[in-house]
Amino acid sequence: MDYNMPEVAGIDWEKAYHYMPEKEALIEVLKELVKQSHRQSELLSDLRDAVIKDPAPEKFADYRIQAHAMKATLRSIGSDLFDTALSLENAGKEEDLKAITDKTDQFIRDFQAVADKFKDIVGDVEVNKTFDRDLFFEKIAEIKKAMGAFDVTKLQEAFSCVRDMDIPVKYRGQVELLEGAVRDLSADQVEEYCTAIMEQKGF
Repeated sequence: MDYNMPEVAGIDWEKAYHYMPEKEALIEVLKELVKQSHRQSELLSDLRDAVIKDPAPEKFADYRIQAHAMKATLRSIGSDLFDTALSLENAGKEEDLKAITDKTDQFIRDFQAVADKFKDIVGDVEVNKTFDRDLFFEKIAEIKKAMGAFDVTKLQEAFSCVRDMDIPVKYRGQVELLEGAVRDLSADQVEEYCTAIMEQKGF
């Protein structure tokens, strides 16, 4: 392993190297973690609240998907918080309301602490660009098409453009779920979330 990364408590660079042997790719993931950590945490908190208010299967599924997305990020950087994220994902899968209620807040604090550790390593990250509604829906359509053709390069390019926008609240939840689906290259979920977003175009 030739990362030559500084020692960070709770991070195993050997594990990170297993998933991303290129240091440049790792740095990009760390930048996204720093940039998106508050939004990711807010979404998980909102989904936890939604489950408590209405413990329906689809609410648990939304929570599970978001916990899975955060888990994937933690795994890729070799964080020991991965195990907690996995337990929350399983809680969503098993519809374990008590575990979700008891563990979400602490996990969010720990997740944010992980992101904060990398601010000195990655430096300043770009702030989100202003929201262009027409471009937003154009890119959502591109994401859906690229996933259908399994064109990973175009898929990532289109989603990168969407992710950098200052997305309004009414689209933000679905975009966060879409991010996890894009990261996992889950064709069914990408189509589902893109379709759900496109249905809001006329609102």
